[in-house]
Amino acid sequence: DYDATESSTNENIGLSAQAVMVNTNAVGCALLLLFMLLSGSLVDVISTAVVDPRLFLYLLCIGLGLSTAVLAYTKLIHASGSVVTVAVSTLRKCTTVLLSYVLFPKPLLQIHVFSGILVAIGVTVGSCCK
Repeated sequence: DYDATESSTNENIGLSAQAVMVNTNAVGCALLLLFMLLSGSLVDVISTAVVDPRLFLYLLCIGLGLSTAVLAYTKLIHASGSVVTVAVSTLRKCTTVLLSYVLFPKPLLQIHVFSGILVAIGVTVGSCCK
């Protein structure tokens, strides 16, 4: 028989979010370096970085930012569940769009407002019906 104790034991077996990220990034980095080496673009990147060392700083900041975001996302899934995580992610995207209208003024059409209301309704219904 399959019981709840066996189910929870099986769920605890596996890699942590950090271990999965390290493994995935290591494989991705190796494959990217191999592709860049075979295509000849690795030499171009290195020569560009020698001329302007800020490239390494930019790449480091982007990598750290993205890895932090992915780690936070996986932690949120584990802590709050997938429904809450999707709601938070959608609201984050909505906030980004709203900030783009505030920081970079552009015409706000009725269709934009209507679609924003539909997204808000969808997030509310999805969160409340969990």
